[in-house]
Amino acid sequence: MLIFEVILFLIIVVVVVCVARAFALKPTASAEDPIGAGGYRAGDDEVEHFRTLLRIPTVSRDDPALFDRKPFEQLVPALRKLYPLTMSAFELQRIDEFGILMRWAGADAALQPVVLMAHHDVVSTDGQKWTYPPFAAEVHDEQIWARGTLDNKLCFCGCMEAFEHLLAEGYVPPRDIWFFSSCCEESAGPTADHAVQWLEDHGVHPYMVLDEGGAVATGVPLGVSSPMAMVGVSEKGHIDLTVSAHAAGGHASAPSRNDATRLLVRATERICAHPGKPQVTAAVAAMLKELSARGSFAYRMVFANMWLFRPLVGRILASGSETGPMVRSTYALTQLMGSPARNVLPSQASANLNVRIAPFESVAVALDRARKQAQAECSSSGVPDDCITVDFSKDSLINEPSPFSPYDDAAFDYIRRCVAGVYPEAGVCPYVQSSCSDARSFTKICKRVYRFAAFIYSPEAREKLIHGTDERIAVKDYKQGVEFYVAFVRGLAQLQG
Repeated sequence: MLIFEVILFLIIVVVVVCVARAFALKPTASAEDPIGAGGYRAGDDEVEHFRTLLRIPTVSRDDPALFDRKPFEQLVPALRKLYPLTMSAFELQRIDEFGILMRWAGADAALQPVVLMAHHDVVSTDGQKWTYPPFAAEVHDEQIWARGTLDNKLCFCGCMEAFEHLLAEGYVPPRDIWFFSSCCEESAGPTADHAVQWLEDHGVHPYMVLDEGGAVATGVPLGVSSPMAMVGVSEKGHIDLTVSAHAAGGHASAPSRNDATRLLVRATERICAHPGKPQVTAAVAAMLKELSARGSFAYRMVFANMWLFRPLVGRILASGSETGPMVRSTYALTQLMGSPARNVLPSQASANLNVRIAPFESVAVALDRARKQAQAECSSSGVPDDCITVDFSKDSLINEPSPFSPYDDAAFDYIRRCVAGVYPEAGVCPYVQSSCSDARSFTKICKRVYRFAAFIYSPEAREKLIHGTDERIAVKDYKQGVEFYVAFVRGLAQLQG
């Protein structure tokens, strides 16, 4: 009986602690005042500038033979017309011919500079059927329809508008501001690395970097009704793997279970279905607390008590299409290559797996896991181990996961204050970015690298429109995002560090 009473007492204590922690969980708020745009409101002129640059089809290509350099040659002349004060005040340095690196000299050269980033290249629209021409930047239903409206000319123009407006006011930043925009982010080109090398060679080590990545997201998980500014504090690593299956080959009239194509299908499915155990990192736990603080009491009970529910939370998140990539590595089957003829069984079939590596793992771990699953399929199929191989794809970039940037210091709080000044209804939380960005290059010279496009992105925008057909942004959402960049630059005197 005594044992039962002790167990009951312990259960009651745990429940009381969990409930108390749930009631105590509140959204994080800065101790300092919000930072606004100082009465500035973006107008129709800013929209027209945006549309002008959207009409320049700066499409980057993996294949140099398909690259059209003319649109990239048009960009800087267009900037000189649209933003004359900025292009006169900033020192312009070209990186790899079409990359843009610019410096706005601040009042105190002893202070570490900040870097604002974007990229002006876009992905192609090949094979897509748009409702309106993708490079006409037409306005319909109070939305701007064009490639680059979400990725990423909006950040590019948001920064340029902030610079131009504040220069017209006679504003002098308290510290140097650098602006970098890549010409080949979408094709994973080296320009960001080269810009970082140029800055390092010239002794420039930023205090803080702000690139694209997260956004002011609506329709976020956990039943949160308010928008959330999702600020990326790390990003996953990336590799491409080639999985190859080998067999005798022959005529399609005499197939077998272990034909190369069938082996390949089973092996790739096995690899994709076993991406490793989910792990809730400290940054993801902080994100969940911020989200649940705006959600139901049930969610607060769970996420305020990660000491108890962490394993369960990891499994739940891993099952979601949007949350799963936050807590584990992923293997995506993107390309299949097999027989050159419909009636021929190939002696070799291959596939490409696009792998995104969680911050708590490494390229070596992700590769080794895929190879072990391939060998498991060989054993299950009763074929020699060398019938299925896994290796880096030809020309694959090898990017380790990025280090975590602080999300509890003055730099992150500065972003929170700027969000509060422009999006007062929004919360702010850190998150781990699943996609790759140029920001990863800057972690070499800066420990505070954040990934945040300060515009409202709906679930449709996040899941379907980026890189997709009919990419578009609401006019009012574009204008509000521009105001964030004005606030960010205007308030730099309040950035401690």
